Amino acid sequence: MTNAPAGGRRRFFDLSGKHALVTGATGPLQRALAVALADAGANVSVTTLHDAQAEEVQANSILNECWSFGRRGEARRLDLTDAGAVERAVDELERSVGPFDILVNGVHEANVKPVVETTPAEWERELARNATSVFVATRAVGRRMLERGKGRVVTLVSIIEDRGIPNCATFGASQGAVLGFTRSAGIEWARRGVTVNALGLGFFDELPGPQRDEELHAVLERYIPLRRLGTPADLQAALLYLVSDEAGFMQAEVVTVDGAIAIHA
Repeated sequence: MTNAPAGGRRRFFDLSGKHALVTGATGPLQRALAVALADAGANVSVTTLHDAQAEEVQANSILNECWSFGRRGEARRLDLTDAGAVERAVDELERSVGPFDILVNGVHEANVKPVVETTPAEWERELARNATSVFVATRAVGRRMLERGKGRVVTLVSIIEDRGIPNCATFGASQGAVLGFTRSAGIEWARRGVTVNALGLGFFDELPGPQRDEELHAVLERYIPLRRLGTPADLQAALLYLVSDEAGFMQAEVVTVDGAIAIHA
Protein backbone atom coordinates (compact mmCIF):
# COMPACT_ATOMS: atom_id res chain seq x y z
CA MET A 1 0.00 0.00 0.00
CA THR A 2 1.06 3.58 -0.61
CA ASN A 3 1.16 6.51 1.80
CA ALA A 4 1.70 4.26 4.83
CA PRO A 5 3.27 6.13 7.77
CA ALA A 6 5.54 4.53 10.37
CA GLY A 7 2.60 3.18 12.36
CA GLY A 8 1.46 1.18 9.37
CA ARG A 9 -1.92 2.91 8.97
CA ARG A 10 -2.62 4.33 5.55
CA ARG A 11 -3.25 8.05 5.25
CA PHE A 12 -5.77 8.56 2.48
CA PHE A 13 -5.65 11.53 0.12
CA ASP A 14 -2.11 12.44 1.11
CA LEU A 15 -0.79 14.96 -1.43
CA SER A 16 2.60 15.53 0.19
CA GLY A 17 5.25 16.56 -2.33
CA LYS A 18 2.78 17.09 -5.18
CA HIS A 19 2.39 20.37 -7.08
CA ALA A 20 -1.13 21.56 -7.93
CA LEU A 21 -2.29 24.37 -10.20
CA VAL A 22 -5.66 26.03 -9.57
CA THR A 23 -6.75 28.23 -12.46
CA GLY A 24 -9.09 31.18 -12.19
CA ALA A 25 -8.30 31.48 -8.48
CA THR A 26 -10.20 34.67 -7.74
CA GLY A 27 -13.13 33.77 -5.48
CA PRO A 28 -14.37 31.82 -2.45
CA LEU A 29 -14.83 28.57 -4.36
CA GLN A 30 -11.29 28.54 -5.73
CA ARG A 31 -9.96 29.58 -2.33
CA ALA A 32 -11.64 26.60 -0.65
CA LEU A 33 -10.24 24.19 -3.22
CA ALA A 34 -6.71 25.62 -3.13
CA VAL A 35 -6.65 25.59 0.67
CA ALA A 36 -7.87 21.97 0.74
CA LEU A 37 -5.01 20.98 -1.54
CA ALA A 38 -2.47 22.79 0.63
CA ASP A 39 -3.90 21.31 3.82
CA ALA A 40 -3.52 17.83 2.28
CA GLY A 41 0.17 18.46 1.67
CA ALA A 42 0.38 19.83 -1.88
CA ASN A 43 2.35 22.81 -3.04
CA VAL A 44 -0.18 25.09 -4.73
CA SER A 45 0.21 27.60 -7.55
CA VAL A 46 -2.65 29.75 -8.85
CA THR A 47 -3.60 31.86 -11.83
CA THR A 48 -6.13 34.56 -12.52
CA LEU A 49 -8.86 34.23 -15.16
CA HIS A 50 -8.28 37.63 -16.76
CA ASP A 51 -5.19 39.81 -16.98
CA ALA A 52 -6.58 42.14 -14.33
CA GLN A 53 -5.11 43.77 -11.23
CA ALA A 54 -8.15 43.09 -9.03
CA GLU A 55 -7.94 39.38 -9.83
CA GLU A 56 -4.20 39.40 -9.15
CA VAL A 57 -4.90 40.71 -5.64
CA GLN A 58 -7.39 37.90 -5.01
CA ALA A 59 -5.05 35.23 -6.40
CA ASN A 60 -2.22 36.43 -4.17
CA SER A 61 -4.53 36.40 -1.15
CA ILE A 62 -5.42 32.76 -1.88
CA LEU A 63 -1.76 31.93 -2.37
CA ASN A 64 -0.88 33.53 0.98
CA GLU A 65 -3.39 31.27 2.71
CA CYS A 66 -1.82 28.22 1.06
CA TRP A 67 1.61 29.41 2.21
CA SER A 68 0.31 29.45 5.78
CA PHE A 69 0.41 25.63 5.67
CA GLY A 70 4.13 25.79 4.93
CA ARG A 71 3.67 25.05 1.23
CA ARG A 72 5.41 26.48 -1.81
CA GLY A 73 3.76 27.96 -4.87
CA GLU A 74 3.45 31.06 -7.00
CA ALA A 75 0.72 33.17 -8.59
CA ARG A 76 0.48 34.25 -12.21
CA ARG A 77 -1.64 37.08 -13.60
CA LEU A 78 -2.77 36.15 -17.10
CA ASP A 79 -5.62 35.72 -19.55
CA LEU A 80 -6.56 32.03 -19.38
CA THR A 81 -7.73 32.05 -23.00
CA ASP A 82 -4.30 33.18 -24.23
CA ALA A 83 -2.55 29.91 -25.09
CA GLY A 84 0.88 31.52 -25.33
CA ALA A 85 0.60 33.21 -21.94
CA VAL A 86 -0.61 29.99 -20.31
CA GLU A 87 2.21 27.94 -21.85
CA ARG A 88 4.79 30.44 -20.58
CA ALA A 89 3.27 30.49 -17.11
CA VAL A 90 3.14 26.69 -16.85
CA ASP A 91 6.75 26.43 -17.97
CA GLU A 92 7.87 29.06 -15.46
CA LEU A 93 5.94 27.48 -12.58
CA GLU A 94 7.25 24.00 -13.28
CA ARG A 95 10.83 25.26 -13.40
CA SER A 96 10.40 27.34 -10.24
CA VAL A 97 8.24 25.10 -8.03
CA GLY A 98 8.22 21.67 -9.68
CA PRO A 99 6.33 19.55 -12.23
CA PHE A 100 2.56 19.66 -11.98
CA ASP A 101 0.87 16.55 -10.64
CA ILE A 102 -2.57 18.14 -10.38
CA LEU A 103 -4.58 20.62 -12.45
CA VAL A 104 -7.83 22.06 -11.14
CA ASN A 105 -9.69 24.05 -13.78
CA GLY A 106 -11.36 26.38 -11.31
CA VAL A 107 -13.21 28.79 -13.61
CA HIS A 108 -16.90 28.86 -12.73
CA GLU A 109 -18.79 32.04 -13.61
CA ALA A 110 -22.28 32.39 -15.06
CA ASN A 111 -23.70 34.98 -17.42
CA VAL A 112 -27.35 35.29 -16.35
CA LYS A 113 -29.32 36.88 -19.16
CA PRO A 114 -32.28 36.04 -21.42
CA VAL A 115 -31.37 34.55 -24.80
CA VAL A 116 -32.89 37.35 -26.86
CA GLU A 117 -30.99 39.95 -24.84
CA THR A 118 -27.65 38.15 -25.19
CA THR A 119 -25.37 39.47 -27.92
CA PRO A 120 -23.11 37.30 -30.07
CA ALA A 121 -20.15 38.96 -28.37
CA GLU A 122 -21.47 37.91 -24.93
CA TRP A 123 -21.98 34.37 -26.24
CA GLU A 124 -18.38 34.27 -27.42
CA ARG A 125 -17.11 35.64 -24.10
CA GLU A 126 -19.06 33.04 -22.11
CA LEU A 127 -17.68 30.14 -24.15
CA ALA A 128 -14.17 31.58 -24.01
CA ARG A 129 -14.28 32.18 -20.26
CA ASN A 130 -15.74 28.83 -19.21
CA ALA A 131 -14.74 26.42 -21.99
CA THR A 132 -11.75 27.79 -23.94
CA SER A 133 -9.91 28.44 -20.66
CA VAL A 134 -10.35 24.76 -19.73
CA PHE A 135 -9.06 23.59 -23.10
CA VAL A 136 -6.04 25.91 -23.02
CA ALA A 137 -4.97 25.05 -19.47
CA THR A 138 -5.59 21.31 -19.84
CA ARG A 139 -3.65 21.24 -23.11
CA ALA A 140 -0.66 23.05 -21.59
CA VAL A 141 -0.47 21.10 -18.32
CA GLY A 142 -1.77 17.82 -19.73
CA ARG A 143 0.94 17.64 -22.40
CA ARG A 144 3.59 17.70 -19.69
CA MET A 145 1.71 15.16 -17.57
CA LEU A 146 1.46 12.81 -20.54
CA GLU A 147 5.22 13.05 -21.09
CA ARG A 148 5.74 11.99 -17.47
CA GLY A 149 3.01 9.34 -17.58
CA LYS A 150 1.03 10.59 -14.58
CA GLY A 151 -1.31 13.34 -13.51
CA ARG A 152 -4.75 14.34 -12.30
CA VAL A 153 -7.02 16.85 -14.05
CA VAL A 154 -10.28 17.97 -12.42
CA THR A 155 -12.62 20.52 -13.98
CA LEU A 156 -15.58 22.22 -12.36
CA VAL A 157 -18.84 21.77 -14.25
CA SER A 158 -22.34 22.91 -13.37
CA ILE A 159 -25.32 20.54 -13.34
CA ILE A 160 -26.89 23.12 -15.67
CA GLU A 161 -25.00 21.34 -18.47
CA ASP A 162 -28.00 18.98 -18.79
CA ARG A 163 -30.77 20.81 -16.91
CA GLY A 164 -32.37 23.84 -18.50
CA ILE A 165 -32.50 26.96 -16.36
CA PRO A 166 -34.15 30.19 -17.57
CA ASN A 167 -31.70 32.98 -18.44
CA CYS A 168 -28.70 30.64 -18.29
CA ALA A 169 -28.59 29.33 -21.86
CA THR A 170 -25.10 30.64 -22.63
CA PHE A 171 -23.71 29.35 -19.34
CA GLY A 172 -25.38 25.98 -19.90
CA ALA A 173 -23.87 25.77 -23.38
CA SER A 174 -20.40 26.45 -21.98
CA GLN A 175 -20.88 23.75 -19.34
CA GLY A 176 -21.99 21.23 -21.94
CA ALA A 177 -18.79 21.97 -23.85
CA VAL A 178 -16.71 21.47 -20.70
CA LEU A 179 -18.35 18.13 -19.93
CA GLY A 180 -17.92 16.85 -23.48
CA PHE A 181 -14.28 17.87 -23.46
CA THR A 182 -13.68 16.19 -20.09
CA ARG A 183 -15.19 12.88 -21.15
CA SER A 184 -13.40 12.74 -24.48
CA ALA A 185 -10.02 13.79 -23.06
CA GLY A 186 -10.43 11.23 -20.31
CA ILE A 187 -10.96 8.43 -22.82
CA GLU A 188 -8.12 9.68 -25.00
CA TRP A 189 -5.67 9.67 -22.08
CA ALA A 190 -7.06 6.62 -20.28
CA ARG A 191 -4.02 4.41 -20.89
CA ARG A 192 -1.41 7.09 -20.45
CA GLY A 193 -1.47 7.60 -16.68
CA VAL A 194 -3.45 10.85 -16.64
CA THR A 195 -6.99 10.92 -15.27
CA VAL A 196 -9.45 13.58 -16.40
CA ASN A 197 -12.62 14.01 -14.36
CA ALA A 198 -15.15 16.65 -13.41
CA LEU A 199 -16.50 17.92 -10.12
CA GLY A 200 -20.20 18.59 -10.63
CA LEU A 201 -21.67 21.60 -8.86
CA GLY A 202 -25.24 22.36 -7.93
CA PHE A 203 -26.28 25.71 -6.51
CA PHE A 204 -23.87 27.26 -4.05
CA ASP A 205 -23.97 30.28 -1.81
CA GLU A 206 -21.19 32.85 -2.23
CA LEU A 207 -20.96 32.17 -5.99
CA PRO A 208 -22.24 34.26 -8.91
CA GLY A 209 -25.25 32.81 -10.71
CA PRO A 210 -29.05 32.70 -10.74
CA GLN A 211 -29.11 31.81 -7.02
CA ARG A 212 -28.12 35.41 -6.26
CA ASP A 213 -31.75 36.34 -6.97
CA GLU A 214 -33.50 36.33 -3.57
CA GLU A 215 -36.72 34.83 -4.88
CA LEU A 216 -34.96 32.00 -6.73
CA HIS A 217 -32.68 31.41 -3.74
CA ALA A 218 -35.75 30.78 -1.55
CA VAL A 219 -37.22 28.44 -4.17
CA LEU A 220 -33.96 26.48 -4.38
CA GLU A 221 -33.80 26.09 -0.61
CA ARG A 222 -37.23 24.46 -0.71
CA TYR A 223 -36.52 22.34 -3.79
CA ILE A 224 -33.08 20.94 -2.91
CA PRO A 225 -33.67 17.73 -0.92
CA LEU A 226 -31.10 18.77 1.71
CA ARG A 227 -32.98 22.06 2.08
CA ARG A 228 -29.96 24.31 1.66
CA LEU A 229 -27.54 25.54 -0.95
CA GLY A 230 -23.98 24.30 -0.91
CA THR A 231 -20.92 26.05 0.47
CA PRO A 232 -17.43 25.97 -1.08
CA ALA A 233 -16.27 23.77 1.81
CA ASP A 234 -18.72 21.07 0.70
CA LEU A 235 -16.52 20.43 -2.35
CA GLN A 236 -13.18 20.02 -0.61
CA ALA A 237 -13.24 16.29 0.24
CA ALA A 238 -14.58 15.32 -3.19
CA LEU A 239 -11.77 17.24 -4.87
CA LEU A 240 -9.13 15.63 -2.67
CA TYR A 241 -10.37 12.19 -3.67
CA LEU A 242 -10.33 12.94 -7.40
CA VAL A 243 -6.76 14.28 -7.34
CA SER A 244 -5.38 11.60 -5.00
CA ASP A 245 -3.54 8.40 -5.82
CA GLU A 246 -6.63 6.51 -4.63
CA ALA A 247 -8.65 7.78 -7.62
CA GLY A 248 -6.64 5.90 -10.25
CA PHE A 249 -9.71 3.98 -11.46
CA MET A 250 -11.80 7.14 -11.92
CA GLN A 251 -11.71 8.32 -15.52
CA ALA A 252 -13.98 10.61 -17.59
CA GLU A 253 -16.46 10.74 -14.70
CA VAL A 254 -18.43 13.44 -12.92
CA VAL A 255 -18.63 13.42 -9.12
CA THR A 256 -21.63 15.61 -8.35
CA VAL A 257 -22.02 17.58 -5.12
CA ASP A 258 -25.43 19.22 -5.28
CA GLY A 259 -27.62 18.20 -2.36
CA ALA A 260 -29.39 15.72 -4.70
CA ILE A 261 -31.08 18.40 -6.79
CA ALA A 262 -29.98 16.81 -10.08
CA ILE A 263 -31.98 13.64 -9.42
CA HIS A 264 -34.93 15.35 -7.75
CA ALA A 265 -37.98 15.11 -10.02
